[in-house]
Parts: sequence; C-alpha cells; structure tokens
Amino acid sequence: MKGYEIIEQQHLNLFKKDGIAPYETKIGLLDFLRELNAGPGSVARYSSYMVVGIDDVLYLTNKENRRAIAIDIYKVLQSSANDLEKKMIEVQIICKGKLVPGATLWLEYRRENLPIDLIFGTPIKREIRGFPVYTTNFNLSS
Repeated sequence: MKGYEIIEQQHLNLFKKDGIAPYETKIGLLDFLRELNAGPGSVARYSSYMVVGIDDVLYLTNKENRRAIAIDIYKVLQSSANDLEKKMIEVQIICKGKLVPGATLWLEYRRENLPIDLIFGTPIKREIRGFPVYTTNFNLSS
C-alpha cells in the first residue's frame, strides 16, 4: 500500500546510524503542493519524495488561520490521491517537531501543538527498525 509516511526528522539515518533512509527527492511542502496543483503530468511515475517543512508552514501561520491552512493542504493532497496512487509514488512527510499520538495525531513544534490531524486524519502507527512511523493512504478520506 502506498501512501504518506509521517516521520520525525530525528529518526532518519541522516541523524542516527541505524535510522530510516530518506527518499531520494527532497522537496519543501509548498513546492510539493505546487507540483500537485500543476496537474497529473507534473509528478513522474515511481517518484519518491521526502517532503519537509510542514512544521514551519503551520507554525508560521497565525493561530487563527492554522485550521484553514491545514484544511487547504488536505484538499490539495486529497485531490491528487488517485494520480499519486496510479503512479505508485512514495511520500515521506518529515517533521522537525515531535509527533504526539492520542485521540488524534498532533505535531509539537516550538511549544505549539500543530493540527496535522486535520490533514492526515488518524494515521496508523507502525515501526521501522524500532522507530515510529505513522502511515495513511493517499485517499485521506478513507
């Protein structure tokens, strides 16, 4: 099953010898969203993306608008779900902050709780080499 893998940056092998290997194409969240908005031809088949910057995008948005921005991100990702699935794309969402599971999944970054649950829903927690990874389908509504 392809989908989103949400991972704390500290668990990558860039920071830990036995950590998780990052995907080959590093791209900022806003650039990734821009590519998805460009249409079906903008993302190459079998690509692997390491998407960074979700923490900063949500953190730098004023608190009153975070919910709206998270929902906008969700809509772009959701509208691209079929294309990403058909092209067998791999996407890691890399978080500088700490992922906090509970009734919903939050991202704790710079002493703020950021609403990534509004984007990714309630992902399934699994482990890769003992490190927590949260996964969800590209079709975020399922």
